[in-house]
Amino acid sequence: MRRIEALLRGPYPRLPRPLDACSEQWSRLRPRSRTLAAALLVVAALLAVDARVRAAESRWGGAPRPALVATTDLPVGARATGLRPTVLPPAAVPADAVATVAGEAVLALALPAGAVLTRDHLDPRGPAAGLPAGLRAVPVPAEQGWGVTAGGWVDVWVLGAGDTPAELVARSRPVLEVRGDTTGTTALVGLAADEVGPATTGLALGRVLLAHAPAPPD
Repeated sequence: MRRIEALLRGPYPRLPRPLDACSEQWSRLRPRSRTLAAALLVVAALLAVDARVRAAESRWGGAPRPALVATTDLPVGARATGLRPTVLPPAAVPADAVATVAGEAVLALALPAGAVLTRDHLDPRGPAAGLPAGLRAVPVPAEQGWGVTAGGWVDVWVLGAGDTPAELVARSRPVLEVRGDTTGTTALVGLAADEVGPATTGLALGRVLLAHAPAPPD
């Protein structure tokens, strides 16, 4: 305690010359002048902060906007859960982004982790929302453990009977959704309108096989 008291006694500590000169000038000001100077400093600081905020908003397109961002990869047909509310610069938020979603909403399009949820992802048409006009969504049984996943590409084969060879009825078609339960796994595959007939004929006979395929060239 004595050492602390000794440190607190004595004259003011010596300041660098610029600070010492400012301190002397400050001490010579009248009380009202000090109040006015302090107010001006506060106003200047607020203006500087506001200028920085406006510069940031101008750079990113305006004030931050609310959005919902996926924390994990969500496939087609998944419930719109596990979304993190956040605010992002307008340049990073799509025009049709949504800030709230009903608990029973189901995704019509896949939503990868880090992506912003939009109205298109909640299209009432469901998985068919992202299909080109010439494709139709057809459920096809898939072998468990073969790695058929939403977002992948498959060839659709109809197996022949006896000496009849297998027939390739669809090449490099998108997998929109994959669901599995105790009865098996089903993949929702986008097929061209003229491919639906041969595929459903094979499905009726239980002779359809999905093979992994590369994405189409286009």
